[in-house]
Amino acid sequence: MPHLHIISGTGAAVRRLLGEEKAKLENDGYEDVGSTEAGDWVTLLSENSGRGLWSDKSAVIVEEAERLGPLPGRLAPMLEGPGADNVILLVCKPDVSVVPKECAGCCTFSRVSSPPPWSKERDEIIYSEAKKFGVGISRRSVSMLKEMFEDIGELAAETGMIARVCSLRKTGEITAAHVEELCLSDGSRNMLKLLDGLCAGNCGDCMASLEDLSRRSEFQPLIAALHNRFRLAMYLAMFRGERAGVVRALGARDYAVRNAETAAKTYGAERLKKFVTGLVRITASDRAGRGADWRDLSLLVIELLSGAGQK
Repeated sequence: MPHLHIISGTGAAVRRLLGEEKAKLENDGYEDVGSTEAGDWVTLLSENSGRGLWSDKSAVIVEEAERLGPLPGRLAPMLEGPGADNVILLVCKPDVSVVPKECAGCCTFSRVSSPPPWSKERDEIIYSEAKKFGVGISRRSVSMLKEMFEDIGELAAETGMIARVCSLRKTGEITAAHVEELCLSDGSRNMLKLLDGLCAGNCGDCMASLEDLSRRSEFQPLIAALHNRFRLAMYLAMFRGERAGVVRALGARDYAVRNAETAAKTYGAERLKKFVTGLVRITASDRAGRGADWRDLSLLVIELLSGAGQK
């Protein structure tokens, strides 16, 4: 009878965890760990309940295991605990449960442990990757990387890539310019300049970036990015004594928080409320087919910039 081992997570981190679990099985004598599609539970369990042709131990990986649906309780007697000759590795999303509680006792679980965006553990991952290549990293670069990559596997991989390039260039420290150059496309760089420039009330950078984005980028993703940043700024301005609670509630990262705090000081709560309301109105009009466009957004941005420093 097979044993179920559930691996949950997303992105590069879950791939790394799957690789680790696969290596453990191979070290324990499970040969030729293969893959199979997520069909149905009866077929999956019955096909992986006997001994292999060349080995007493066999294991199989099932990607996107959530497609199987919840394991029917009537099939629980077909499962065996840890140490079974047959192991099925089920890879699924973290918010999906493929095994009901009554069957969980005979299963094992591995979950990607992803530190929250404000956690110091993310800083340690970045500093550790930079140190491997003998380079330092600026505080702003750390904040930018945490803002850009939520998955800890991707965060480590991207930091390692930048650190490797900087090491080859004989650069002693990873700067914000390096992060922009190596991790962002032209459109992403312009979006970042618009977001940061608007927070600081920098009219020239904002309008130049907005003009370029209007020629190259999609409308709604930019509206969403503006809304996320300035909703945070609005709440920080409204609830100045509740900074930690606001940051935690919105899951905001250091880089976004610092810039949002600048916006809160630059514009004040009332102007930020008006700007965020305007963004919501533009989104609603665009989705309803009432013709909201780049001109409406430009006018809203100009209106906000005109009030910089006049709280």
